[in-house]
Amino acid sequence: MGHFFFVLTNVDAEPILKQEIRLRYPDLRMSYSRPGFITFKADKEGPFDPLFCRVSGLCHGKFKLSELGTERAWVYPVHSGLELPPGLKALSEQSLFKKGETVRLIVMAGPEEFWVCSYTLRSHHFQTPGEISSILQRDVPSRAYYKIAEAYASFDLPFEQQETILELGSAPGGASLFLLEQDLKVMGVDPAEMDPKILKSINFKQIRKPFETLTGEDFRSGVDWIISDINLPPTVVLREVFRLLTFLEPRGLLVTLKMNDLKHLEVVASVRAQLRKQGFPKVELKYLPSHKKEICLLALHT
Repeated sequence: MGHFFFVLTNVDAEPILKQEIRLRYPDLRMSYSRPGFITFKADKEGPFDPLFCRVSGLCHGKFKLSELGTERAWVYPVHSGLELPPGLKALSEQSLFKKGETVRLIVMAGPEEFWVCSYTLRSHHFQTPGEISSILQRDVPSRAYYKIAEAYASFDLPFEQQETILELGSAPGGASLFLLEQDLKVMGVDPAEMDPKILKSINFKQIRKPFETLTGEDFRSGVDWIISDINLPPTVVLREVFRLLTFLEPRGLLVTLKMNDLKHLEVVASVRAQLRKQGFPKVELKYLPSHKKEICLLALHT
């Protein structure tokens, strides 16, 4: 007897997610779906851990509201136009899950349509229904602020006070703002204009040149982290990061990989081994709530 998997993803990522499923899980067949919520049928048990989704796991079927019961569960509506029944809303708000526990997730796909799913709560998950972002919206220079803030929360990034961050493609300053708020020193590499409030910080220095032209002469001292959210193919970004590693020795990398083509999936598949050869034993990939067709790469020396 077959069983079903589910994914919750952002609508922008659905095309690349479906490509990933065809590449990594060719035996799966698409089943029920709504924008951002997709289920797949499998004829036999096996691992299921796609990259391009906020969360994934087992789907146990569709149920009526009266059949859901009152046991501990998170409840997630697939779009903002759906209003949770008061009882389910209260249940979701009162339910807590610890890392390593199995989360019971009720996905509300329509006014009278509820799907019961489950997944293991891992260390990099947000502890929110549907893996939605816990970062508050505010006036920031760019969306990069939310991506770095979510990565910081999800990976529990081990930044240390006054560490030096080399940020590639820093303008207009969304990520730089978050990093400066963490009491870090930021070297922003970008010929474009930075947000004025970033330039006012004594902990920010701009290198006004293309990141591809950086050399060892641009650095009087080393850097602790290399961070990038550049809107270029991952082959280009990773090539430059590896070039920088020939004369810099950061203890961590945090790189957003823009995934606009099926061939980029092959890059992701091989990058773990490449970075381990470069001395980064810990390499993780994470699709963040603010992501579209992109994925976050973390590499640490320790």
